Amino acid sequence: MDLFGALPGLLSPQNWLVYAPVSVAVLGSTALLAGWLRVKKGVRVNYTRKVFHILNFSYAAGAFLLGGTVAVLFFGGMGIGAMILVYFLPEGHILLEGIARDQDAPHRKFYVMFPFAVTAVAGLVDSWLIPQFAVVGYLVSGWGDAAGEPVGARWGRHRYKVRALWGVACTRSVEGSVGVFLASWLAAFVGLQIARVDWLWSIPISLAAAAAAALVEAVSSHGLDNLTVQMAAAFTAYGLASAAGL
Repeated sequence: MDLFGALPGLLSPQNWLVYAPVSVAVLGSTALLAGWLRVKKGVRVNYTRKVFHILNFSYAAGAFLLGGTVAVLFFGGMGIGAMILVYFLPEGHILLEGIARDQDAPHRKFYVMFPFAVTAVAGLVDSWLIPQFAVVGYLVSGWGDAAGEPVGARWGRHRYKVRALWGVACTRSVEGSVGVFLASWLAAFVGLQIARVDWLWSIPISLAAAAAAALVEAVSSHGLDNLTVQMAAAFTAYGLASAAGL
């Protein structure tokens, strides 16, 4: 189902009663878990924000598998609403602290809100243009991109600067990019299985999608990588699968 075909489902009262509250519950519980891990257990934000990241993108993939594009659209819409609410949370609030980097100060809220918004945009574009392969983008962005920051924080030795959208300095590492590639390969393969691509073809296609995701993530501006990684992976998978006649 493409984006326009999903629009009637957005008007269904039954869907509102199911997908909207479930989406809010997932977003709220994952943000609370991330905040609890940081505030109560002292886990570094590099890791807690990726807990939030991985769980929510995994839910998006599951929602796509079970409810199609309609379910994903509800989740994206509720997510954008939730990120708007972030602006009104005070510094130190548990729902903010698990997903806002200290190094993004004094623009911590911006670097929570904006990346989530562009993530939703990427998901909408993928769902509209290549609905079968949108799930590849969800999982690669959720698992692959999420691997870069904690791997870089733990093992990153070869660092380089990247551009930021606004007001903060940002570095990435070669080791983090390797983490992105490896996790993206697994994520893309799982996404292709959900898209019902033959598993033998899924191995090289997922390898190419992972390479595209890692390369794009390495050079993307801080705050834009959720969009660029998601679209690079999905469109690479789509292009190669189409070329192979799958």
